[in-house]
Amino acid sequence: MIKMFEAQNSCNDECLSKTFCISSDFSGVCSKNNLVTAQFKVIPALYSYDYLQLTLKAYNLTSDDEKTIKLSFDKSGFSSNVYTCYKSPLGSTYARFDRGTYSLPTGSSYYMEGVLYCTWTFNIYDTVWPKYVDMFKDSSQSITLYDKSQNVTVAQDTSQLPIYHAQYLKCCNKVHGNDAFLITFDQIEKQIRYRLYYWKDNGNQVTVTLNRKDDSKLQFDCNLDSSIKGYISNGSHRFSIDKQLIEPHVIYREKCSWTTPFVLGDSTTSIDASTSVFDLQVKAGTLPVYTEKDVTLKN
Repeated sequence: MIKMFEAQNSCNDECLSKTFCISSDFSGVCSKNNLVTAQFKVIPALYSYDYLQLTLKAYNLTSDDEKTIKLSFDKSGFSSNVYTCYKSPLGSTYARFDRGTYSLPTGSSYYMEGVLYCTWTFNIYDTVWPKYVDMFKDSSQSITLYDKSQNVTVAQDTSQLPIYHAQYLKCCNKVHGNDAFLITFDQIEKQIRYRLYYWKDNGNQVTVTLNRKDDSKLQFDCNLDSSIKGYISNGSHRFSIDKQLIEPHVIYREKCSWTTPFVLGDSTTSIDASTSVFDLQVKAGTLPVYTEKDVTLKN
């Protein structure tokens, strides 16, 4: 079962989503008089690849208008991925996906109070996801909006989408990282949830080390091909805490997600990770890629 989650604090919808437009002057600048809008939003999944939700809207329609609007992802050398939203003069609606000769009625659609709505929700494992593109780390597609015979390229690439480099996490979370990765920590119901995203292609292991000033430390090894391992150490004494890792998952060789109780270790060495202050170090393979001092494991 796919587990979704919502951030526990207040988040700004404008940060969590990205909207593109065709305005009444047929420009790609959003205004109070938009003809068409396309909103992208991420639906996070704890133990799967995150979902991308696309909603197309057409405005100022009468009940007997016929309307077709589209959005396409385009990349040189590949068939376009086209999402079509249609309303007939009789009021019926449909949503469809097309790529080359492949066509699939999919998504939801309806017309209400002068507005036509179509929505698709999909992740990289779905057939309507743009083929051969990982939008988490690849921004090479352009985006075009269509309103009848008008079309406007509203983005030269997809780097503004909230799913790219998991940018949506920055809206509602304290994010640690750089242009290679990011990691977040959440405290929920006496547990700490860890989410690590890594979007470089070099190396297959990312190591997260949390050092306390008393020389005790936590270490988590995310093997992007298989599994997550955990360790606690105090000086020369080091042992596994794998049995204290709750639902560790590696997703699509780029996302590691796991949860721990607040207190880790045993009677000889233990760390209350909920109250400790750590120096954070992250390695890709053996190469240090990030350090940060005075980190607490909370949102």
